[in-house]
Amino acid sequence: MVRSVALVAALILTVMVFSAIPGVARGEGAVSEAMVGGWEISNVDRDRRCPVTFSAAAVPGGHRIDFDSECPGAFPSLAGVVAWGFGPKEVLRLLDANGGAVMEFTEVENGMFESERGADGLLFLQTQAALKAEARTAEQIVGDWNLLREADKPLCRLTLSDSASGDAFRVIVKPGCDKTIGSFAPMTWRLERDQLLLTGRGGTWRFSESDATVWERVPLTVDPLLLVRQ
Repeated sequence: MVRSVALVAALILTVMVFSAIPGVARGEGAVSEAMVGGWEISNVDRDRRCPVTFSAAAVPGGHRIDFDSECPGAFPSLAGVVAWGFGPKEVLRLLDANGGAVMEFTEVENGMFESERGADGLLFLQTQAALKAEARTAEQIVGDWNLLREADKPLCRLTLSDSASGDAFRVIVKPGCDKTIGSFAPMTWRLERDQLLLTGRGGTWRFSESDATVWERVPLTVDPLLLVRQ
C-alpha cells in the first residue's frame, strides 16, 4: 500500500514538473519557431492577398507581426492586428491591442493554414517560400492550349507563344473558336505572380493554376472556364 502511494505521488510530481516547463504541454516553442518568416494570407480565388512576416520578437500580447502596405486594402480587418500567437488547440491567432482574435487559423497540412469562415470568408495562410517554389515560368507555359467549359467540348484552341509583345507575349488564336471567345479576342498573355492573364479586346481574364496542365478562370464559378494544355 505504501509503495503504491509513493508511486502515485512520484507520477503526480513528474506531471507537475513537466507542466511547469513552458511549451512542453503543447509543443508551442517548436510550432512558433516554424512560423517565423514570410507568409501570405489569401482568399479562395487568390485575388486578394496579403504578404505578412511573423517574428519571434515579443511584443505586448504576443509576438511581432508585420504586414505589407497592400494588406489593409485586401483585408481591412487586419489594420487592427498588433501581434500573433497560439491559442488553445494550437490555433494561430492574429490579435488586436485588447488581445482579441481578429483572425484564427488552423493548420490543415504542413505549411498550410485555413481560417474560420468569418466576415472575409474562407482564407488561407501559406509560406511565401512554398508559393515561390510553385510559381511557373513563361517557358513552362508556352505551347498549345484549349479553352473549354466541358472536357470534351473545346471553345477555342490557341497557342501561348514566346513572341514578345510589350511586357507580355502574343496569343495565336486558331480558327473555329466559339463566338464568346471570338468577341473577347485574346491577343496577349503573361504571368503575374501565381496567375496567368489573357488580355484581349474584351479586357483581361485571370486564371489560377489547378495543376500543371489545367488553369481555372477566377473568380471561380459553378461552370468555370478552363485553360487546358493540349
